[in-house]
Amino acid sequence: MEGEKILAFVDLLGFSRMVSLDKAKARTVLSDFYNISWKNIRNNQLVKGTLMSDSLLIYSDNRTSILNCLSDIYRECFKKNDTYENLGKDFFLLLRGAVSEGFVQLEDRTTSPNLNKNFIISPALVHSAKLESLIKGSRLLVAVNNDSEEQNKEYKWNNDLKSSLYPASSIKYMEDYKYTDALWFRDESKELDLQRTEVKDLLTIAFKLVKENATNPKVIEQHIQTLRIGLLSYIKFLDRDNDPILKELLDNYTSSQYWLLWITMMEMITGGFDSWCYEGSKEIVNFYTKASLETGWIEVIKELNKEEQKHLKGTFKRFLKMLEIH
Repeated sequence: MEGEKILAFVDLLGFSRMVSLDKAKARTVLSDFYNISWKNIRNNQLVKGTLMSDSLLIYSDNRTSILNCLSDIYRECFKKNDTYENLGKDFFLLLRGAVSEGFVQLEDRTTSPNLNKNFIISPALVHSAKLESLIKGSRLLVAVNNDSEEQNKEYKWNNDLKSSLYPASSIKYMEDYKYTDALWFRDESKELDLQRTEVKDLLTIAFKLVKENATNPKVIEQHIQTLRIGLLSYIKFLDRDNDPILKELLDNYTSSQYWLLWITMMEMITGGFDSWCYEGSKEIVNFYTKASLETGWIEVIKELNKEEQKHLKGTFKRFLKMLEIH
C-alpha cells in the first residue's frame, strides 16, 4: 500500500517510568491502552492501525474518521484513570500524539515464526512523530497545511468532527503548516446535556490527577497540560453564575506552578458565549490580584509577549477590560 494518507503517531505517556516502578501495574495500563485502541479501530472500517509496544500508528484516507476514532480512544483511555486508585498516583493512562498528511508506503512483508516485519516509509510519520515529541500532556495535535484549501476547509467547517480544533500557536515546526489541538474531552456528536456531563466528569479526573501529582516535578506538567485541554473543551458550557469548574480554578489554583491555567482561565472567560456576565467580577478580580503577585506571573508575561502568541495578548487585554482593570 502506498499513497497520500492521513497518519497519526500516538504514544503512551510515562510508560517507561511506570515499568521501572512496577511491571505488573504498568502491564495493567498498557493492556487497557491496547484493548481500547483495538476495539475502536476494529469497529471502524475506514482506519487501520498498528500497535507497537507503548505506541499506536493509525492511518486513513478520511480525515473525519481518523480524528473521530482517535478522539474516542483518548476519551475512553482517560476515563480508565478513574479506576486506577489501587495502582497509585504514579500510574496513569495518558495519550499524546499528532496527525499529519503525506505520502505513506507500507508493506506487509512475509514473516517467519521468530520475526515480524513492518516496512514503512513516510514523511507523514516523521512529521507526526516529531510533533508528538514537542508537546507535553495528553494532547492530540493536528497539522494543517496552509497551502491546502481542502485541509483548511475540512478541518475548520466539518460538522462531522466530534472534537473541535483549537489553535496551538506555540508549536512551530514546519513553516508551511499551522498546528491545532483537538479538544477531545468533548464529543460533539452527542446531545448537548450529555456533552456537558461527560466533559465535567473528565475534568473531575483531570483535576484529581493534577492535585495528586502537584509535588511531583517529573509529571506535573503533563497533567497541567492535559487539564488545559479539558478546560478549553468546556468553554461552551461555562455557566453565568457560580460555575463549578471556574470556582475550582479560582479557589485552588493560585500557586505559581499553575500559571498556564491562569492563561487558560482568561481564554475561557473571554471566549464563552456569556462572557459579559463576568464583567467586573469581584471573585475574578481578587484572583487576578493575588496571582499577579506570584512569581508565576513572570511566566505569564513571557508567554503573552512571544511573537507567535499575539492572540493571547489580545485575550489578556479583553480580560482586563472585562474586569474594568486599567
